[in-house]
Amino acid sequence: MKLLTVLISFFSFFSLAMLAQSVRPPEGAARPVPKIVLTNSINPFALGKPNPTPVLSAGGLSNLSIKANQPGLPGDTVWARGDGIYITATSVNSKVSKIAAEAITQQHTLSDREMNDLRYHTLNTMVFVQLILARTTATDTNLARFESKRRIDGMIKSAANEAVFWNTVAAAGYTQESFRQEKFEGSLMDHVIDREVKPLIRIPESDIHRYYDANEAFWAKPDQVRAAQIFFATVEPGSKTSLGTEIIALKRKKADETLAKLKAGGDFAALAKELSEDPESKDRGGEYTFQKKQMFAEFENAVWTLKAGEITGIINSQNGLHLFRKIEDVPSRIIPFNEVAEQIREGLVQQEMDVRIPEFSDRLRTAAHVVIVNLSTQPSGL
Repeated sequence: MKLLTVLISFFSFFSLAMLAQSVRPPEGAARPVPKIVLTNSINPFALGKPNPTPVLSAGGLSNLSIKANQPGLPGDTVWARGDGIYITATSVNSKVSKIAAEAITQQHTLSDREMNDLRYHTLNTMVFVQLILARTTATDTNLARFESKRRIDGMIKSAANEAVFWNTVAAAGYTQESFRQEKFEGSLMDHVIDREVKPLIRIPESDIHRYYDANEAFWAKPDQVRAAQIFFATVEPGSKTSLGTEIIALKRKKADETLAKLKAGGDFAALAKELSEDPESKDRGGEYTFQKKQMFAEFENAVWTLKAGEITGIINSQNGLHLFRKIEDVPSRIIPFNEVAEQIREGLVQQEMDVRIPEFSDRLRTAAHVVIVNLSTQPSGL
């Protein structure tokens, strides 16, 4: 396993966008290779391969942050200093040790070279975080509080339940307070970078058209179906262990009662929001849009043959009991330019930011008179 894979495995649990899967630049629009890549999101129309450069998102960067001017332990070695910057060997290694421990759980022990590379990237990342956080405004802070809470609430909603989520966070070495603080700082990073870097970028309309025309086949969408489900789990979400005969019998009774309500004219979307145990879809009334071979066989066999508005009986799968309602068929089509132009533009803006952010970082470091020691002189062990 390469160092980048270790980094990705460590941060991916917290839903951080570790790979810059932004759209490729239009044909003929050469762009320099970024030294370090930061990304706020993964573009749904990404076509290019992930950038091989080690990547940390703005949210991921905050996982490495420390408070400025915080002295280290007695005799600790200063690895970076500048105006408002003071980072010690101990503070870097405390972050690195967390990643190294996670690597071990993935059956990989980092080599001395990987450890030194990781220290180097971690130190530079911590410097950048401190420089960015020093530029926050009251507006950034208010927006970050709202955004970080929204992100965490979304993570909790996607977990089996809130207790399971926080237990998993604790197992990764975080308190609720430290986890919330890191997400808050990550949002601050996003807002400051967007405010200071994005306004410098202008994407010509011709570049957007060129990208759309160059990837013509990508906009072809096959036949799809919109359908909704009400789901009752009969296994544990993670382990897939059966919930047991008694609980499954209660779930079956609940599914029977729900089906009876539907046959009596009950509102499928309302019942899905109330009863479904699928956290991903229940808030939107159980709705999904799929093409063939994207769902399990029981779904395809039941839904594709229905007419719009029809409801299935109770369908058994390895995960539980399902009630499906077909909403409509979505015929194949070519997505027109005007539907994706803004997404393409945002992808190209992000690609340009991948270049502008390192330049922005260099300017901040110069202005803050940041000095970093030569880490190759440091011992390899923690």
